[in-house]
Amino acid sequence: MNQEQIQEYDFSKDSLNPQVIIEHLKAFDNRMDDSQKELALSKAVYGTRFWEYIKDNDRGDRSLISLDHIESNRIKPALAGYLSNLYPRRMKVILGATPYTTGDPKKAELLVNDWFNKPTMRERILSASKQALLYGCAGAKIGYDSQEEGLNRVWMRIFPCWELLLDHDVHDTDDSRFIGHVSFQPKDEICEKYGIDKGINGISRLDFLDSTYSDSRDNQPDEATASSDNESFVRVLEFCNLVDDYYDEDGQRYKGRLEVYVLDQSKEYNLPVYIGPLPLVDGKNQALAHIVPLIFEPEPEYPNRGLSYARQLLPQQVELNVSRSYLVQAGRKDARIYVTPAGALNPESQNKLSSGIDGTIIEVDEQYARSLDRVVVPVRTSPVSSNIINSMNLAEGDLSQSTTLSPAALGQVTKASASEIMAIEGHTQSEYGRHAEMRDMFLSRLVTLCLAAYTASLYDRGESDGGEFHLDEDGLELDKEEIEEKLEEKSSKNQVDELLGRNDDHDEIDKDVMETMAVAPLEEIPEERQTDEEDRQASKLIVFDFNKDKIEITPEDIDSDFDIGFNEAGRSPLSRMERRNTILSLSGQLLELLNVAGQGKGLISLAAEQLYSSIHEEFELPKNLSIEHLQGLLKDRETDQQIVGQMQEESAAPPQPPQPTEPTSEPTKEEIIAQIKQMPPDQALQTLGEIFSENPEAASQIEKAKSLPDEQKAQAVQILLTAIEESQ
Repeated sequence: MNQEQIQEYDFSKDSLNPQVIIEHLKAFDNRMDDSQKELALSKAVYGTRFWEYIKDNDRGDRSLISLDHIESNRIKPALAGYLSNLYPRRMKVILGATPYTTGDPKKAELLVNDWFNKPTMRERILSASKQALLYGCAGAKIGYDSQEEGLNRVWMRIFPCWELLLDHDVHDTDDSRFIGHVSFQPKDEICEKYGIDKGINGISRLDFLDSTYSDSRDNQPDEATASSDNESFVRVLEFCNLVDDYYDEDGQRYKGRLEVYVLDQSKEYNLPVYIGPLPLVDGKNQALAHIVPLIFEPEPEYPNRGLSYARQLLPQQVELNVSRSYLVQAGRKDARIYVTPAGALNPESQNKLSSGIDGTIIEVDEQYARSLDRVVVPVRTSPVSSNIINSMNLAEGDLSQSTTLSPAALGQVTKASASEIMAIEGHTQSEYGRHAEMRDMFLSRLVTLCLAAYTASLYDRGESDGGEFHLDEDGLELDKEEIEEKLEEKSSKNQVDELLGRNDDHDEIDKDVMETMAVAPLEEIPEERQTDEEDRQASKLIVFDFNKDKIEITPEDIDSDFDIGFNEAGRSPLSRMERRNTILSLSGQLLELLNVAGQGKGLISLAAEQLYSSIHEEFELPKNLSIEHLQGLLKDRETDQQIVGQMQEESAAPPQPPQPTEPTSEPTKEEIIAQIKQMPPDQALQTLGEIFSENPEAASQIEKAKSLPDEQKAQAVQILLTAIEESQ
């Protein structure tokens, strides 16, 4: 909806009208303000800045932090070890077919794994996991850019819990009515994107975990108001409304809708600045919110409220820091301190006493009449109470029990059996089991959004193909009448001349192109035979498999429902050793199965081939041992042998005397056209492509014709040949 349509829209019938949404946002801000100090403390302890945090919140001077303030960081290694167990070096996505699968699981799996295992994606997933363990939850947002190429079409961003707006009070995630993202975005970009007046209030970005965040947001000082583009920001709410539907101008109903609000402005901006359908749709044609929360440990009755793993370690960590600091301060009292009467020792004797050199003789003034044992009296200090030591030991014990880390995660070698170690690594009998399940659910939703985003990017032709034809010059949505006028205008323009070689800077048609070939535009094919669906099928992605073979992925291959699973491809030394032993023990049986599979096409050979594939998949053997790879290598070897045999035969044959050749005349255009008319459509288009390979405009039209359905290719060839004949 454009701004005028939003102003006229009746929100009274909506379950989540703007007033309700703003109330939810205020409640969210209040919850975050209440938890701000706790979250800031968790980050400070994680970064070994506990005493700096204490001084900042006491409005003290950091320079007052002395050497007596000691920190013993237990939270950071606990989180690092936890992540190393939850996420191995590489996660492999396994896609299978369901009763509703219409796509190609192998192609979809190849695409998702290439995207998931990019270094940037793994880094972002680890960042989300670290934040979820430290703060209780984190958010991920997925979208697409149709102008990018290959895997870069789909992007993902991670944001912290204080920017993640969830339906906080539901008892089941399926009952969630909304999910949103609150963030600071550049003011000028937002104004340009949504057609907003650039006179709106802009502020500097604020660090939520800063000790002055609440005061800064409520009472923004004048000097914090930025004037340059790089420093002027506004708070923006990207709100996925999951209960209210969106209706376009044609009355088409979309489940759910996306609303965008510019916050902290005048009453004029209490309404959204944008309303549209949810950006993604899954393989079952269900609308998807493009924001996904990650919560490892939800509250028992509230699944959208996360419990922080670091929070259970925080009390003991604080106690340990205080106890260690007290011990250090108490240790300073163990220094040698003496008391002596004034005038009993001269300065030289005092220096000798403080230096503590063995065999030193100290002289006392001869006028000193008291006993020598009272000349220098050591000052005694009371020992540190054992209660401090016991308290520190208790804190250490509580930390050890609360930290669910295996010795292997800490790099410790134990006498545990191989089965016990495998059970721990497999997350079968520890807290890792529950958290690994939450991890898989989060990754599964990311896979669904990833496939939906790639599908949408292939269907969306972007700006170059009219992806924003419904927008005006300012980026605002046009009305239905304006769109119809724009369509009529477009049909009357010189598209045909451009396809015939019109220069962009002149109004004349390129004569060289006209003399070579006058190509009629493919838009002259009757409209009923050039539907939108056929045009959408032309978009595709190109990826490469393990054998470096080019694989074409179309929307139909990935726009489907799949069974999603994961395999931890990153291996520990123990698992690598087990895999090596498995390969050695199964090598004889595998060779026998291959021998049976290659003997014929009967039932036994087919069963042997399937059994070999099952063993290869179950034991996760190397890809170069797969039966498909071996068959490809065998085929290449046979082809090479045939080529070598032909070369040997040609070299052994006696040389033939040169035969006189008769001069041949080049065929005329009429003869070439006649020959092409007799060819099948695919061969005819291939021949035309070779003839006009040096003509970019003509070659472009021929390539478009190749992508048409078979029943339309013959008509396209006829149009092209007619254009060539008329140009003579």
